[in-house]
Amino acid sequence: MPERAPWEITVLGGRFTTSSRYTGGNSAEWSRALGNASSTGFGAELMHVGRNISLGFGLHYGTYAERLRLDAVDITSITHQQYWYLAGIDTTVLVITDTLAGTPPTYTGQSMDTTIYVLAQGTDTVLHHQHIRDARDAVNRVSYVEVPLLADVHIVQGRWNIGLRGGPTIGLLSARRGAVPNSAGDGYTPLQEVAFREVVFGYTARAYLRYRFNAAWSVGLEPALRGQLFNSLGGDGLSRRATAKGIQLSLTYRLR
Repeated sequence: MPERAPWEITVLGGRFTTSSRYTGGNSAEWSRALGNASSTGFGAELMHVGRNISLGFGLHYGTYAERLRLDAVDITSITHQQYWYLAGIDTTVLVITDTLAGTPPTYTGQSMDTTIYVLAQGTDTVLHHQHIRDARDAVNRVSYVEVPLLADVHIVQGRWNIGLRGGPTIGLLSARRGAVPNSAGDGYTPLQEVAFREVVFGYTARAYLRYRFNAAWSVGLEPALRGQLFNSLGGDGLSRRATAKGIQLSLTYRLR
């Protein structure tokens, strides 16, 4: 980098479509219910600008968001219970009223209608309804302050500047809001109670097209991609990685 190369300060901001991918734990049961969500990102960068290569660093603030849509979980079970009862049977019996001597003896009697009760077995069917987990439709958001180390290649054509910029980032956990299903599957755990790593390494990359409208100032349009390289959770079992893609507007000032 030439010693007399100028410095540039860029401020930028825009909208991102972000998503997260969970693995491990019981995430296989609910990770398919995750969808993309929109978020914002903004920051500032200081670059030492050479003819075709620039080097520098920045300070970004970005949010990784996901929409969690889950139906309520209810369980219905059937049990069978055995019981005993007396069942009445209507019948006719012969009642002997007299015995006449002889060989062999003879008998006289009369018929009588009656009811005989016998012990019988029956079965009852019982339905059990249990509510396990409420439905949920909400957006989870986890925000980071990121420090990117940046390298840049570019070409200048008149007032137009076309380039690619990117590098590794060091992300510091800033805020989190939302919840994920708990390990038992019978409720939700707030993200504030989930063990997150305070420092997460990631990356940022973007292309840019800038127009210089005077000697010092230029505006640009910059498609961008950023994400996390490693698991952002600190607990055992569950793993989370996030990515975001979007487009930003930039304003650049060249220091003399």
